[in-house]
Amino acid sequence: MESNPIVLIGALIYFLIIFYIGWTSRKASMDASEFYVAGRKVGPFVNGSALAATYFSPASFLGLPAFIFILGYPFWWALVGIIGGMPIATLLTAAPLRKYAPTSFTDYYADRYETKWMRLWSAIPTIIGGFAYVILSIVGTALFLLCILKFNFTISVILASVIVFTYVYFGGMVATTFSTAFQGIAMTVAAVVAAGYVIGHYGGLNGLTDAVISTSPNFFNMPYVAEKASHPLMATWTGVIGFFFVWHFGFSAMPYTVVRFFTTQDIKSARRSVFWAVLIGGAMYGGLIIIGTGARVLIEQLHPLMATDGVTNAMGLLKHMKTAYGVAGASVTDYSMISAMEALKSPFLLAIIAAGGLAIAMATAAGWTMVLNVVLGRDLIGKVFGSKWPEEKPVACTRVMTIFIIVVCGLLSFKPPALVLDISGAAFVVILCSVGPPLVLGLWWERGTTLAASLTIIVMTICSTSSWMYAKYHLGSYHWFFLSDPANKISTPHQFYWVFIGFIFYILISLITPKNSDEAIQKYVKDLKPEQL
Repeated sequence: MESNPIVLIGALIYFLIIFYIGWTSRKASMDASEFYVAGRKVGPFVNGSALAATYFSPASFLGLPAFIFILGYPFWWALVGIIGGMPIATLLTAAPLRKYAPTSFTDYYADRYETKWMRLWSAIPTIIGGFAYVILSIVGTALFLLCILKFNFTISVILASVIVFTYVYFGGMVATTFSTAFQGIAMTVAAVVAAGYVIGHYGGLNGLTDAVISTSPNFFNMPYVAEKASHPLMATWTGVIGFFFVWHFGFSAMPYTVVRFFTTQDIKSARRSVFWAVLIGGAMYGGLIIIGTGARVLIEQLHPLMATDGVTNAMGLLKHMKTAYGVAGASVTDYSMISAMEALKSPFLLAIIAAGGLAIAMATAAGWTMVLNVVLGRDLIGKVFGSKWPEEKPVACTRVMTIFIIVVCGLLSFKPPALVLDISGAAFVVILCSVGPPLVLGLWWERGTTLAASLTIIVMTICSTSSWMYAKYHLGSYHWFFLSDPANKISTPHQFYWVFIGFIFYILISLITPKNSDEAIQKYVKDLKPEQL
């Protein structure tokens, strides 16, 4: 297959818009407040679109259709979980954090728990998860560049790293916010248009359903409803509900969404941002469900590479792509969504989907890079270890951190450790079970203590990371409970149970350790609660 001029033109238009935003906002980014939090001037629609684009990473745009392609209909629960969890942020964190108005994700931990060392503890899982997200975003960008340019995967990773680096380096949070807002619209339009193409090709949803069943008879089977489930991992409700909870609470505690609340104009804007994020993200997810549902049948019935070089089914085609373009690791399965769009043989559609895919990948990479360079520079080097450099030259410091982040993540992207959705799921669990309880309960529960917060972050980070790695390397997949009998594995997506354990652990330790000062509780708990409460 060769690159198509229409697809190239579509990608070029997208890049021109993004770089124009970055270039025109470069002067604003010279001010520290503008660079870190966009001057707290962002309105609800722009911020909501940026929230959606940042939160719905390539794990959504590529990974969710890929997992529907692999696991079948039950995986729709994961999408419900993500959309369902977003409004919770309005109640739990959006309004209180905007009222507090910090600059960095770690500020609240240091103030609420009255020690600068909470910056270090909260930074550890944030850095682990953040690097994972930048890696999967570079991989996602590379896969779409591969689709557009038909370059080798290695070359695509290098190009992706350079592209992400360039517009974050010059624009800071100003460029990141407005370009990401544009990207939020682009990704949603792409998903909805693509879904329309799929439905139109089969003459409606009933036609699509019949075509899917003809290729995958068990696709719509749920646990214990039918004799055979769509996939072994979806054969129990543990697997189905597990995926639901992996993402359900993420929007209220993930650093790259939390910082978006800091950029809004006021508390009302923070709340309304979530409404727009749900609306924009929900429309995109509706499109992705259709794409993932039709991916296998589209590839096997229509893709131009089927029946060539011994290719007889969808997985065979993806293996062919892996060999032809040098796609590393399991990432070739993430290409299933793109292959489904290629099967429809519309350059216009492919141009739109490529622009949407680049949008979501670059938006997440930029959002997380901004979180990480502030945490590494301002918070750790400056606030924890006492260097004056981040304070005297904040923009220069964060740009150096940006170089470091992109170089390291770019190198690790050449051979990603898992599918983009699995990288995302692991990062989610590590962050939510460690820094989630001290943030959410710290805002709403006066009894939360410094020792409980510190121990929760340290213990849960070690437990969640270790169990994921043990399950992967000993049991063969990160989707099995790490204490399972190898002969009788229990499905537990991404070791999600640590999220519940983290909250229980924090509560128990808080009940037996000294409370924080009355001043801290008044200022960072009572005063931050919504007025109507």
